Amino acid sequence: MGMLRIATFAAVAIALLPSDREQQQHLYERAGSTAQWVVTFCDRNSAACAKGSELWSQFVAKAEFGAKLAYDMMREREASGLATSSLNLDQSKARVAPALLERDSGTLTPLDKEPDWRGKHLNKNGV
Repeated sequence: MGMLRIATFAAVAIALLPSDREQQQHLYERAGSTAQWVVTFCDRNSAACAKGSELWSQFVAKAEFGAKLAYDMMREREASGLATSSLNLDQSKARVAPALLERDSGTLTPLDKEPDWRGKHLNKNGV
């Protein structure tokens, strides 16, 4: 689906390009001057760039803090989850252990290995 979307946008963009040499040259010049205008924005608006730089540094600091907070919370939850699950296994070891001992290898039980559905079982008469 992504390739179809890209191909459609490319086809539309190519169809909208001018075919006349003079119009192509005019479009080329406008694209170049627009790129130059974007690149030199901070030269023309130093106050806006300074404020933007300050806001960007604040945003990055907040993002780092949020990531650290989320990481610490996941580690705490994982540590408490492991402690809780190990306590539950110790308390119910008598119930869990026989089921684990019956398995020869792997994690599948005999019930897991049975198929869910096999169709109708026909008797000797075909019914």
